[in-house]
Amino acid sequence: MFEKLRLDTLRQHWAHAWNKEPHARIGRTMLEKSLVYKNREHEGYGLTPKQNDQLKQLIKRYKLNSACFDGDRPLKPGTRLVRTHNGIKHSVLVKAEGFEYQGHLYNSLSRIANEITGKRWNGWVFFGLKKVGAR
Repeated sequence: MFEKLRLDTLRQHWAHAWNKEPHARIGRTMLEKSLVYKNREHEGYGLTPKQNDQLKQLIKRYKLNSACFDGDRPLKPGTRLVRTHNGIKHSVLVKAEGFEYQGHLYNSLSRIANEITGKRWNGWVFFGLKKVGAR
């Protein structure tokens, strides 16, 4: 819907829809998704009252402490991590008791990354959950 618009035009559409200028660092993907949401909201398909309450609580937490969502958070069971390495797609399922990879249960993403690459890896870095050198 918005894919063919130039970025400056997309930013103008966003500003009109939200009645304020978008932050300079908001990228194309977020602008597009935000506009799709805003269009759906105008059509009557916005957040449910429960979702609105949850969002307000998250905003309140963020305003009290903007770093409240930073740092390592455990992955929720059911999350699927996918990484392509040497042209082969590898999929890991997060479970309450560990990580399932190729039918085996592991207690560490690093062990899975080591098995995939044959080298020592930080599993969180290998699967893109943490930047190299980040705490």
